[in-house]
Amino acid sequence: MNKPMEIVEMGTGDDLLTDGIALWRPKTDGRGVPNHDRHAHGFHQVTLILSNPGSFEWHFGDERVFSGLAVGHVIIWPALVSIEVCRPSPFQSISVQLSTTFLSRVAGQMGLGGRWLRPTALPGDPFVEGVVRKLADESQDTGAGRGLLASSLGTALAVHLLRDYAGEDHEPAPRQAGLSEDELGQVMRHIEKHIDADLSVERLAALVRRSPYHFIRQFRAATGTTPHQQVIRRRVERARDLLGDGLGIAQVAASVGFSSQSHLHHHVRKLLGVTPGDLVRGRARDDRRDRAFRHG
Repeated sequence: MNKPMEIVEMGTGDDLLTDGIALWRPKTDGRGVPNHDRHAHGFHQVTLILSNPGSFEWHFGDERVFSGLAVGHVIIWPALVSIEVCRPSPFQSISVQLSTTFLSRVAGQMGLGGRWLRPTALPGDPFVEGVVRKLADESQDTGAGRGLLASSLGTALAVHLLRDYAGEDHEPAPRQAGLSEDELGQVMRHIEKHIDADLSVERLAALVRRSPYHFIRQFRAATGTTPHQQVIRRRVERARDLLGDGLGIAQVAASVGFSSQSHLHHHVRKLLGVTPGDLVRGRARDDRRDRAFRHG
């Protein structure tokens, strides 16, 4: 029986620069020894190669990749993509680790909530190299503003990665057991019954006695989407029905759990391609057409 694939988290031994951003200087192993069994990161990692490792073999998911890496090359390892690396000789590198929460927050601020990093190896990126080296310098500095500068540099790095090395796919998930049919049904029924209430990941995870971390991944494994995306989708669909029934926009926003009309407007337009006002006007046109037909 295959053992479960390890999910490596941002460890206490890493240099945590500020919330969601850490620096890692790996210790090199002997010739030809994988640095891990097949595993996945619970964070996004950007690695800058500092010395020539020669031919380099790794696996992203089921894809086997060979590459001749050299000084200045950059490797982008997204969270939750299975990895196995074998290097023929020791080499030096610096890695910046970005938590999934940090990157998702930046993506949301950019209006790119659906984007996710792609596994990438490239011969160089001056911007990435500059930020990684500066963060490495900051890790040695205990002066005032260290965390503030690290946060600014990490945000700039995240923006650059999302612009140049991200796609529209959902977050990839390692192969693992999802929620059972009964557990998934319990969560879905709760969402439907309490669409206007607090449907945070923490609350939903508690229904099936999971940590939020494991709940998100097991929900995605079972449905192909995240709990948050499922909640937003059902709220938008319920709002569409209520607007079609003639309820006012403010009333609908409150009835389906959106914090404001603007919040409702944002998600309806993103998922349906129209505004709540468009749906209301469409219902009004249908009513006029029906009245004209009845009295025609």
